[in-house]
Amino acid sequence: MRWPTLPAPDGTGNVIDQEEVNRLVDYAIEHGVNYFDTAPVYVQGWSETSTGIALKRHPREKFFVATKMSNFSNSDYDFGVKMYHNSLKKLQVDYIDYYLLHMLGAPGKKGLEGRFLDNGLLDFLLKEREAGRIRHLGWSFHGIKEEFDKALALHDKYHWDFIQIQLNYSDWKHASGNNINADYLYSEIAKKDIPVVVMEPLLGGRLSNIPEHIFTRLKERNPEGSVASWAFRFAGSPEKVLTVLSGMTYMEHLQDNIRTYSPLVPLTQEEKDFLEETAQLMLRYPTVPCNDCKYCMPCLYK
Repeated sequence: MRWPTLPAPDGTGNVIDQEEVNRLVDYAIEHGVNYFDTAPVYVQGWSETSTGIALKRHPREKFFVATKMSNFSNSDYDFGVKMYHNSLKKLQVDYIDYYLLHMLGAPGKKGLEGRFLDNGLLDFLLKEREAGRIRHLGWSFHGIKEEFDKALALHDKYHWDFIQIQLNYSDWKHASGNNINADYLYSEIAKKDIPVVVMEPLLGGRLSNIPEHIFTRLKERNPEGSVASWAFRFAGSPEKVLTVLSGMTYMEHLQDNIRTYSPLVPLTQEEKDFLEETAQLMLRYPTVPCNDCKYCMPCLYK
């Protein structure tokens, strides 16, 4: 979730609105949401602390927490180990349910070898998994196909417990920028029988902010459902999907997603064809391939 923020009292930027975060987390857990994704670099470095404060108010068995080793700017072993221990401290937990090697394959960043293999960090994380302080170990992928293939090929050696990819009905066959078609990513992971965590089901919000005639097309097909619900049903339909992430900052977004998944009605083949036609219509409106992750700032397109 992308936690809500408020202007800082001293006027020097924004701070997390912890009261609203607590309200969102409480509502989510009360309505069956149990997977909370964060990282050391999210929300200017405050996401883990805020998530920990909100989740600490609930029984540990009520939630799964996911965080990451975001060591793309410093691959030093000691730096990575410290980041890991800081995550445990900030989240106020004794173990992490889902721990990720963050952002493998990102253009301009070191790859798996430079960030995790050559420096011994993956060996450290494997020992933490063996000790039970990491319950599931996996990685998130952004970008370079060769890095994806390389990391996936190491499954037999390291036994990845899950893999996180960008998956939505636009990127399924029509990925742009540095993205790879999700049908390729998903099918290769499924061959290995590895669970998939889905990120960017709305393509950074672009699948809910669509041209009017496409909006009308989706609403006419399902007047009771939101435009976003089509994307979330698509993301949750593949068999190997473990969970679908959503950057929900507002209560109305959380409530809409809960409606979509209570329960999830998987797409029929005819509905999948309908969304593929929709994706092709959207190709007429090229946009900057931005998911608002801010990893590439300053913006390359300005």
